[in-house]
Amino acid sequence: MAKFKQVPQTFLYRKLLEYWGNMVQNYRSDCQDDDFFDIIRNCFDHDKAVELIEAAYSPKELEEMQHAKLRSSRLDLSDSLDDVFQALWNHERMRDKCRIVLDAIREYMVAESVKGGVDVVEKRFRELKRVLKLSDLEAEVLMVAYVRSQTCFSWPCRVEDREKPLYYAMALDRSYGEVTKVMTAKGKLRKFDILDNDWDFNCRTLGNFMDGTDGEAIERRFYKRCEDKDILPWDFYGELSKKDGEILRQMISASKGKCNILLYGAPGTGKTSFARTLAKELGRTAWEIKQGDDDGKNMKSEARMMGIQICNDQEEPGESLMIVDEADELLRGSSCGFSIFGFDMGGKSTEKGVMNSILDEMKIPTVWISNAPSRAMDESVRRRFDYSICFERMNNAQRVNIWKNLVKKHELGALLPEEKIDEYAGKYETSAGGISTVLANVKQMKPSPEKVDELVAKLMKPHCKLMGVKEGNRFLPAKGYSLDGLNIKGKVKLDRVVKAVRNYLDADSNEASEDKPRMNVLLFGPPGTGKTEFVKYLGKTLDRKVLVVKGSDLLSKWVGESEQNIASAFRQAEAEHAILFFDEVDGLVQSRDSAHASWEVTQVNELLQQMENFDGVMVAATNFCKNLDAAIMRRFTFKLEFDYLDDDGKRVFFEKMFKSALSDEEFAELKDIPNLAPGDFRTVRQEQFYLGDEQTNMGRIAALKEECALKKDGSKTSHIGFAA
Repeated sequence: MAKFKQVPQTFLYRKLLEYWGNMVQNYRSDCQDDDFFDIIRNCFDHDKAVELIEAAYSPKELEEMQHAKLRSSRLDLSDSLDDVFQALWNHERMRDKCRIVLDAIREYMVAESVKGGVDVVEKRFRELKRVLKLSDLEAEVLMVAYVRSQTCFSWPCRVEDREKPLYYAMALDRSYGEVTKVMTAKGKLRKFDILDNDWDFNCRTLGNFMDGTDGEAIERRFYKRCEDKDILPWDFYGELSKKDGEILRQMISASKGKCNILLYGAPGTGKTSFARTLAKELGRTAWEIKQGDDDGKNMKSEARMMGIQICNDQEEPGESLMIVDEADELLRGSSCGFSIFGFDMGGKSTEKGVMNSILDEMKIPTVWISNAPSRAMDESVRRRFDYSICFERMNNAQRVNIWKNLVKKHELGALLPEEKIDEYAGKYETSAGGISTVLANVKQMKPSPEKVDELVAKLMKPHCKLMGVKEGNRFLPAKGYSLDGLNIKGKVKLDRVVKAVRNYLDADSNEASEDKPRMNVLLFGPPGTGKTEFVKYLGKTLDRKVLVVKGSDLLSKWVGESEQNIASAFRQAEAEHAILFFDEVDGLVQSRDSAHASWEVTQVNELLQQMENFDGVMVAATNFCKNLDAAIMRRFTFKLEFDYLDDDGKRVFFEKMFKSALSDEEFAELKDIPNLAPGDFRTVRQEQFYLGDEQTNMGRIAALKEECALKKDGSKTSHIGFAA
């Protein structure tokens, strides 16, 4: 028996010999790389190799090779074995004898290697093949790649990446066509990132699993069982559980397996918790596809897709519900990519065809959760969902319900009575997750009843700031505000508009919607002329909340999301019975005649449609009325032009703001100031308040002149919107 170096007799070693032997048999060209013979140098005894060589070749042949003219063909049996066999191989006329020696060495190695039993690598290899449902050939290709990454096994020459499938075929003793078929980008090995794009083993994906460093089952590397401890009760979701829950219950029960459900919308609106609660309500085990590994690193999309397939194959369809959270990149598809206002920015995303195939092949009911708008997904992906729910930002009634349920859950009813809940729900417009976090901390900190209000404020305010959430409804008019003094052009006065809106709101709610006139009001004119203050006054006078939406707030980088944001604003206003106020509307709906992109047109079309169907009061304000689309203009019941103050208005606002009567001389000075607006009086009053100096009327008039002078050169007053 041959003398071997101290090489472990393992499954890895046996596979190394098998693939190397096949390479020896199948390689027919000149071998230019010493690495091909490294396995002999690393694993076999030098003296025994020389003995086999001397037995295969005649003394005359050995002498001839020892005196060869070319250095690459000159044989020196005292050299390292890789050099010895490279020299033998380079004598093409006697290469068959070299193959005989190499086969003999391999037989000796194989005979010795069978002493090794089943080890961890072999167990893991079998498990991976079983779980991923790899074919025999796919499994062997994977093993060749793994052997190459862990041993001295190399290709017989330095090859380009595109040539590697050929050498995989030689190592496996299979045809080139068979091997390339399982090594395509759409095959399991590359689709799930087991082989990288260079056809090499991806150690990052499965390295720790194959070598036994990670003792966790392959399934648990990619998905986990959802624990029941933090799952909210079904009635927590109110109308959502009643309306959509029953449909989902019937759909999943009837599907007998395959059922793709999409939950999409703004972050923090309860999509994930709803999916978990749904699983519990249906009596199913919830399996969540992991987003990161144990080291806290985010998983690539390919690895998550592998987890989806494994879960789909391993778990029982009638007893399980799969949850794929943060599925935005998976669902987006390569044809959508990343876009800003309709321009493709070429962002990385999963191949659309692969995603479609996975959706079609699902056996387990699956909930897909995305923060992106539905239109960010390719149409072919969207139409594969059996049911979808859009989660919008909560209105006040929904927040009240969340507060009540969470107060009950955390047993804080004694500290937070219903009147406090109503106050907090209106003041802190945050998500269910934010409310839950704050209440959990309140429970842990155990404040006294008189301190609970202060503690909630201390916890909620930084949370709202962190999340970019507006705190409270502070959209209220200035103290003592009235309509007196405003310069409104046209025949319709503001008090009549207020009365008309009141009558609209008081109208019989049973009146046929299609016959009921719409109440859309446009306020336009220069900045500071009182448009926004009038909307505040309208809300207070009519005892209605004002939902403020700026045109810039609705614009999105995603094609189609701006339209969804517009529709969502109207739905929220309707749900809360609020006055919907579009500030800076010119930034959202310019004339379609000047549009440069399709999304500019679709935004206008969406607003037109919503205005037609809106059963409520909508007010829009702009500094640039001429830029608005003509069709939008026709949909406003009232169009009110706010202009700079006339002489009477100047007196009214001066005496109202400064609590001081004007002399004739002072009034004459005030009248000479052009382009004076109500906002200018407030600015001057604020400046003088903080300065703390005693001011005369003439001093105030001088300050107003200075303020208006700044408007002319634009150094202080900036226009909002696209127009100059």
